Amino acid sequence: MNLGLRSSAWWLLVISGVVSLSVGLSNTFVNVYLWKIDRSYIPIGWYNFSVYCAIPITFIAAGWVAKHWQLIWSLRIGLILHGLFYALVLIGGKSVARSPAGLGVALGVAAGFYWLAFNQLSLQVTDERRRDRFYGLNGVMGAVAGMVAPPLAGYFISKEDIALGGLTGYHLVFGASLVLFVLAGTLSSLLRLHPIRGPLRLQESWVALRQRSWRVILLGCTVYGLREGVFIFLIGLLMYVATGSEMRLGEFLFLQGFLSLVSYFAVSRWTTPKRRSVVMGIGAVGLACAAGLFLLPLTARLVLWYGALAATALPLFLVSLQGYVSDTIGGLSRNPAEQIEHIIAREAFENFGRILGIGIFLFLLDLDKKGQNLRYLALVLGWVQLLTWAMITREQRGKMTKSNKKSRTLTLRKAPLVRSGVSQDKKNW
Repeated sequence: MNLGLRSSAWWLLVISGVVSLSVGLSNTFVNVYLWKIDRSYIPIGWYNFSVYCAIPITFIAAGWVAKHWQLIWSLRIGLILHGLFYALVLIGGKSVARSPAGLGVALGVAAGFYWLAFNQLSLQVTDERRRDRFYGLNGVMGAVAGMVAPPLAGYFISKEDIALGGLTGYHLVFGASLVLFVLAGTLSSLLRLHPIRGPLRLQESWVALRQRSWRVILLGCTVYGLREGVFIFLIGLLMYVATGSEMRLGEFLFLQGFLSLVSYFAVSRWTTPKRRSVVMGIGAVGLACAAGLFLLPLTARLVLWYGALAATALPLFLVSLQGYVSDTIGGLSRNPAEQIEHIIAREAFENFGRILGIGIFLFLLDLDKKGQNLRYLALVLGWVQLLTWAMITREQRGKMTKSNKKSRTLTLRKAPLVRSGVSQDKKNW
């Protein structure tokens, strides 16, 4: 089947798949690694808080690199820094893990360079018709990595830690992630891209806020960030705390990866710009229903059911949101050199939501260090994407209504006037 994607789009998907495989091996287990050292949620909260504080600042530096050197160098710097992050964890061991904020900043800087480049490249290698398909396939790549990597990581961690003691298995997994980031950096040489040059004008992103549709998109991303900042690490961590086994956590993530794979594949085949609102709404409602499970006592089975429902619903919401964001940025400017500022603005707003969400998480932990009330936070944050969907859908409907009215007005102006059965054109003739 011809999916109509350019060769550069396919290579970007391959690179994204390798990165997802590396992240799938290690990222969840970094949180577990921190837990095993201090047996507390607080260092994990500060680690993720620091990640999201560093990302928007790094986006600015990455934008400068992209405009003054080349966009591909922002991607490569991100991949190199990811590799150095895992090398740091390998070499530093427990001493590094006892500085979770510094560890988070290191990962946030690496992620900032990588995601600025990926977001801009995804705009360059796709158009409005194929964008939903690209993001759907990118989700498929991530889901496959999510199926393969965590069970392998959980198996090696469990076996090696028993056989050799200490945290040997973690070192093996972090080493594998380092190798995969080196591979992704090598593959980046296969991307063929037009250079984008020019000064970085951050004021342009603020000028663009005059447009209502862009303000609504940014606000919607901020609201969704409240959920994403906490859920990206909390669910896997709750499963580990409930079972005490990396192997069980790996199996749980395998199930999530499989369900995400099916969902992303369906989204990539079925979603179009006209269907986005419906697909996004189904995903938002599904995530809210899943969050309702946290009204029940917190057990491993409850986390399992939540993970299964969320893994199925999230792709529907996320692919549609990415499509809306990308199309809006494309509408603000067709020139790739002028889109980077808008990507930076979007990341700043979404990370503000993530930071606020994790800040609430840390505040609740300060009141209850055992985290007995975290399920209530998960319940509340599990509903915020409904607000994002409502805001964006309402704005898109308003835009369509205005567009249709404008189109009808132009049609009436162009139509010939008819009086007494004789057109105005014939009368003038």
